[in-house]
Amino acid sequence: MIWQCPVCHLPLEIGDSTWRCTNRHSFDCAREGYVNLLPVNKKRSKEPGDSAEMLQARHRFLEAGIYRPLVEAIVALLPYAPGRQLLDIGCGEGYYPRQLQEAGWPAQALAGVDISKAGIRMAAKSQADTQFVVASSVELPLAKDSVDHLLRVFAPAADAEMQRVLNPGGSLLDVAPGPEHLWPLKSALYDEPRQHAPPKPVEGFVPEVELRCCFPFKLQGREAIADFLAMTPFAWKGNSDVRRELELRESLKLEADFVVRRLICKK
Repeated sequence: MIWQCPVCHLPLEIGDSTWRCTNRHSFDCAREGYVNLLPVNKKRSKEPGDSAEMLQARHRFLEAGIYRPLVEAIVALLPYAPGRQLLDIGCGEGYYPRQLQEAGWPAQALAGVDISKAGIRMAAKSQADTQFVVASSVELPLAKDSVDHLLRVFAPAADAEMQRVLNPGGSLLDVAPGPEHLWPLKSALYDEPRQHAPPKPVEGFVPEVELRCCFPFKLQGREAIADFLAMTPFAWKGNSDVRRELELRESLKLEADFVVRRLICKK
């Protein structure tokens, strides 16, 4: 994987404490091991991306294994082959790279980017031998043709950027919400709930596999329900009275619905 300078786009030489290009732009490694490659002029707020509180709630939810069926679908479609490298776009606190490592991917073959510094800090702490970088998914700090696989779970990204950084014949594993995802909850919170639209085609990619991953799950206890609401847009959207009522429940039954696609890069 060839990281490039976000200022001049030249390759970065990776050192123990600093990443540097030949134009002498340098980027220090944080104590946790990650590197920030998001230029200040590209930030739209002081701390872009998900907050630490939202990420911690998501971490507790995911580590409880509730989305295990989705993990199994991802792992089945991303078997490791020697020499292959994978980038998780919008990796958050690093849950999916950790699951891939447990499934047999070497930590050094994995990397993750996210615009949230809090998320990247958490990811780097949990997976020291994997490269995690604060960066925009719209302008990935990677050289052309420098990675074999991309993983995108509910994350925005530019089609042209994904095509640029992938090797010819490389793959994108894309996970998007299916039409019935959390439908009872949406119906309760919104006056006019809408089903999720089918995922759009990704320009420059050919569909290879598409499957639906649907499963029920149950949140047990108020803390689990609060974490789930906090990690989603439901934390600030929808009927606040209904949300408060949900937070007082001792359990909540829901249905997950994901569309999982593997697409091949056309080059």
